Amino acid sequence: MADTKARKLTYDELFNSTTMFYINQDCEESIKRTIDEQTADILVGLKSISSKETLKQYIIDHKDSLDRLTSVAEISEERFKRMVSMIRKDRGFVFATEWGLSKIRSAMMESPAMMESVLNLIWDGKNDPKMQACIPPFYLENMAMDASTLAKIKDESSVRQLVKRGLEGTYSNMIGDAILADIEKELKRVCAKHGLEYQKNVRIPKLDRAVSFVLESSTKPKLILDVSYSVTTSSSQGSKKEAARKTEAVIKSEREAGNKIIFVNFLDGAGWIGRQADMREIHRCSDYVLNFQNMGLLEDIIDAHINEL
Repeated sequence: MADTKARKLTYDELFNSTTMFYINQDCEESIKRTIDEQTADILVGLKSISSKETLKQYIIDHKDSLDRLTSVAEISEERFKRMVSMIRKDRGFVFATEWGLSKIRSAMMESPAMMESVLNLIWDGKNDPKMQACIPPFYLENMAMDASTLAKIKDESSVRQLVKRGLEGTYSNMIGDAILADIEKELKRVCAKHGLEYQKNVRIPKLDRAVSFVLESSTKPKLILDVSYSVTTSSSQGSKKEAARKTEAVIKSEREAGNKIIFVNFLDGAGWIGRQADMREIHRCSDYVLNFQNMGLLEDIIDAHINEL
């Protein structure tokens, strides 16, 4: 075991072996079921709209009604909120701050005058002379529940896209959890082989931050494994780069004091291809780097440093 050698991937090796998109069939089947169920549920309500009165009842019955209507009917939420602000101001309603869609609906439920004003705007604001006198036609164009709009809000494909947009965060979290589970499965296997313990998603006092995994404890870390999978680019990748720099500095200081800590980073996903400067810097700060195509290196790393763990 002492002869086992662990090699750090070069940056080019890491880059060229990137898995652009992670696919987990269980996640895909689960999110599809959720999309199907929510699409069917939303369509039941939207299909009930055929007149201004049924539109009013739909708004009363569904707390997310305005979110769904503005999205599926392709009404700009921001412009809609400005129009409602104009109504509040012109009709003498108390005006302290702009309302979000949920608050607008609540006000409609509480005030018959507000209900009527906003209903008129949504149902046929495009052809309302009072609205035309105050709002540019460019903004008013979608403010009408005419035949084409009614068909659109009852179209399954349109509603499905609405549901998918609303579930993007859920899907991302689901994929993130699945990735961590895959990595943990391999880590657990290697740790069991050597009788080692690990902790996950735990704060390391020496670093003043949480890490994905640590061997063997947060107070006496011997190996730190940070995990980051990203499909899109974001400022959080820059934050991970800064965290890696600070971790490198802390580990250098700990090593000078005689405490050996191994720093490993798992980086994968198309988002890192779009942030190569950050990816390159994290690579530089790390003792070792991993991705899905090179998960076998985790065992080599632990085997090579078993006497230090």
